This record gives sequence, structure tokens and C-alpha cells, in this order.
Amino acid sequence: MIYRLNVPYVEKDEAKALGAKWNYKEKFWYCDGELTEGLKRWYIDPDATKEKSSTTQLSFVFSNDSVPEQEDGYELYKTVSEVNDMIFGHFDDAVEFQMIMVKGEVTNFSGHRGRHYYFAIKDNYALLPCFMWEETAKAVMKFELEAGQQVAIIGKLDYYRATGKSQLIVRQIVNIGDGAANLAYLKLKAKLEAEGLFDEEHKKPIPKYPEKVGIITSKDGQAIKDICKVAGKRNPFVQLVLYHVNVQGKNAVETIIKGIRYMDSKGMDTIIVGRGGGSDEELMAYNDEMIARTVFEATTPIISAVGHEGHWTLIDYVADKRVATPSEAAEEAVPDVMVDITRVMRLRKSIQDNMNSQLLQRKLLLDAKCAMLEKNSPEAKLKEKFDRLNILTEHLSNNIKTQFELRKHRYELLVAGLHGLSPTAKLVNGFGYISHEGRPVTGVEEVKEGDTISIDIHDGTIVSEITEIHKKQE
Repeated sequence: MIYRLNVPYVEKDEAKALGAKWNYKEKFWYCDGELTEGLKRWYIDPDATKEKSSTTQLSFVFSNDSVPEQEDGYELYKTVSEVNDMIFGHFDDAVEFQMIMVKGEVTNFSGHRGRHYYFAIKDNYALLPCFMWEETAKAVMKFELEAGQQVAIIGKLDYYRATGKSQLIVRQIVNIGDGAANLAYLKLKAKLEAEGLFDEEHKKPIPKYPEKVGIITSKDGQAIKDICKVAGKRNPFVQLVLYHVNVQGKNAVETIIKGIRYMDSKGMDTIIVGRGGGSDEELMAYNDEMIARTVFEATTPIISAVGHEGHWTLIDYVADKRVATPSEAAEEAVPDVMVDITRVMRLRKSIQDNMNSQLLQRKLLLDAKCAMLEKNSPEAKLKEKFDRLNILTEHLSNNIKTQFELRKHRYELLVAGLHGLSPTAKLVNGFGYISHEGRPVTGVEEVKEGDTISIDIHDGTIVSEITEIHKKQE
């Protein structure tokens, strides 16, 4: 059997210690098995309340074997809207809910939203959510509403069907002084501040590039999920170490102190102490004096991420850095290395481009200097003179060759001319050379009949005897 229990918030730790369990999905306390004597005070027997309307039963017993069901479906079940309408009808009809006078300490107030006031009042055992319309506030508010004040309220108890929650609609409100819890908090805060625990000179800088970050929070809360998600995106190489603690209720102070001391002794670069916000009562552990002193005594820088922007606890004042949320704590503790990597890559490219430009300029200058040295070197000078000598030699050789060819041509012309004028040249064309006794015969009177003469022609000599001489008549 499963027994549903009506456990007030302030008694949940006691109920849990006695064996009560919390249904996280449907948000109610229950016990399965035997209903012990200790748990019976939170259980209301349905048989003892038969005369009352079913809408007023706050606790009930059920089992899977006793659920009524029609053969063709679940028509016997009511919808959520129908149940909430039934509850709303009871609230609206109940005369005792129309005007309630109640006093308590203001809590969970972080300023008005949309000019309406949302807050709660509490005593040592319970909370009562309150709502005040803007028009009412303008008419009845004679003071600034703050957390910790003791107030007296006249109002109507209302049930909001959309969310299934009840609240007190404020019609009149009077400030009757500070609450005891708030006075105790202010007294302790003043004491620690006077001792210098909040002084800036004691704040340690948060390391810029941590290797190990300690996290002190619940393993089941949203805080650790947010920190891991943000830190993983910013630097997937950083080591995150979790120390599981109770963030509220029984043993919360003890486990948080142990967590801080343990992480401080394990060489963490930074420690995050946090949770996902909450009401003043849920954050009560972080206002403990011993936790504040433990944070102050730690040698490792500590980031506090306990409440949200409107909630400050003593640990927020003592810590080396205070942020509003666990996600902001992760951003503060773990730098975005991708930004640094991008910046380094950009600087590297800029340096490389600058070096390449400098090297190119130096190379061009070196090439110019080398060219000048090469041009003015003895070897270059000698080569230049040698080249000039070769050019001169070639020029002289060409000139000599040209002159030779010119002279040769002229010679050949002269030889040809001389050959044309040479007597022997004419021998080829049937002419002969006549000589007598070794002398040329140039006239008929130089020889006589009977003399022997020689006639040279181009291919030999003819010896002949003169038989007749005929002289040419003038």
C-alpha cells in the first residue's frame, strides 16, 4: 500500500528521517509499506472524513489494485481542470476564507513586478504566499516593504486554478517591526563585517586559466548541470570536481563546511559554492556563521553562486567573488579558451605576416647588395675587361677578316685584270708566243728565211723553220 502524507515544509527533514519519501514528479510526500507511528501524524484517514467533501481531502491512500476503471477506458477519472475547479469552488464558498487576519515575517520579496506585489509571510513552521494588486498597494502601503519585516495583513484566501496554488490576496497591511530571524541575520552580518571578513583586501583573485575547479553543491540539483554545461562549452579541458552536499535542511551546514575544507585541501585552482537560488528559508544554511568563517579561512579562491540577484547570503559577502547564478559562476571560473585560441591564432597570423614582410624586404635588400658586390668584385671587373677584350678581339678579327676579304677581292680583281692583259692568257684563244734564240720576235725584220723559231702555245711549244717572210705593206 502507498500512503500519501500531508507534511508541512518545515517538518520535511523530520518526516524523511522517519521514512517518508518525496515523489519528485507529482510533488507529494508518501510512504510505501507499513504506516509507522511516527508518520501517522501526517496521514489523514479517508474513512474519517467521509462526511466532508472529497475536494477537501489533503491526504489519501491508494494502490494500483484499487484504482477504479471502466472496461472501455478511464471515464471515471476527473481532469486536472475539473479538480482545480472543485477546489476553487470550495475556496470561494468558504466564509472563513473571505477575511483572514494573519501576521508573519516578510520573505521572498524582491521588488514589485508589473507594479503588483508578490511575496510571502512566514513563522517558524510554515509559509503563506501573498499577492497585492497595484491599486491596493497605492491605497494601503505606508512603508517600504522589505524582507525580514513583521507585518499584519487582512486579506482573502484565494486559489489560482491555472497553477493549483493558494495565496492570500492582501487588502490591508501594517508594518509591526523586524522579524526575529531577520534581526539575528543583521546582527551576525554586522559582527562579521566588523571583524573584517567582508573587506576587499582579503579577496583573492580568481585564476584566469584554472586546471581544476571544485564544485560544492547537490549532485541532483540544476546547479551542477548548468555549471558543467557552461564550463564544457568554454573549456572542455578543465577538470571539474564535485563534492555532493545538502544545500538545505538537515545536515546542510555540516556537509557544506566539510566540502569547502576538503576542496581547499585538494589543490583546486578555484572553488564554486552554489545552488539554484531559492527562498530565504531555503538559503538559510548559507547564512550560518561557521560556513562564513570557513569560506574566509580557505586559501583557495571561492566563488559564491548561492542565490539570485535579489538574494544575498553571508557567504556572498565573504566569498572572493559573488555571482547571481551557477551559470555565471562557471563563466567567472572557466575562461572561454576558444576566444583565447582565436586571439592567439590571429596574433600568430599577424606575426607570421609581419615576419614574411620583413623577410621579403630583407631579401630584396640583400639581393641588391649582393648584386652591387658582384658587380664591383675583382672577378666581375676582370670579367668585364675580359669581355671588353673579347669584344675588341672579335671586332679586330672581324675587321681584319673584312679587310682581308676586301683585299683578297681586290687582288682577285687585279689578278683577273692582269690575267686578261697577260700574253699567255691569249694563248688559250689560239694565240702563240714566238721567240728566236730565246728572244721574242716582235717584227719580221728580226728573222730571216731559214731561221728556226719556237712557237709557245697554251699546251706546248712548236719548233718551226721560216720558209717565207712577208712584210706588211704600210
